[in-house]
Amino acid sequence: MVQKQLLTLFMGVVLMLGIISCGPSLVIQNVDYAHPIESVLEPDSDNMVHDDRYAIDFSIAPILEEEGTTSVDEIRLIRNTAGYYFVTANGFSNVYVFSPAESELKLKNTIEFETGLSEPAFNQREDFIELVDLANGETYRLNHEGIQEEEDSE
Repeated sequence: MVQKQLLTLFMGVVLMLGIISCGPSLVIQNVDYAHPIESVLEPDSDNMVHDDRYAIDFSIAPILEEEGTTSVDEIRLIRNTAGYYFVTANGFSNVYVFSPAESELKLKNTIEFETGLSEPAFNQREDFIELVDLANGETYRLNHEGIQEEEDSE
């Protein structure tokens, strides 16, 4: 009899745990992750950058190594509506696109600029990141997949 009561109690607990863990999942859709203004960040002596406004800290050492340099005065960072981070700096040949993960940024894409970027600046636009090279006035439309063609306005 005691075994039957314990078995009933155990089955009840298992059933309750199953109900709790299989409850409806909550999904919030149409989230806009964009940072409306680029961050211009100065690396510290350890090549760490800290953005207090958007609460992100990371090392730029792997990016510097990829670019074949050891230091930069500042980097430019912006996040698009889909949540991807775009990173570049004066003199870089690339814009690096990262997706956020648990305690890391994973490289999603490297957007190459054959002539390099002299004075890049990011702007958030509705459905893309605008990259302007202030040195020559060149403008590019970027998303996490690369450079987008200008839309015809007919």
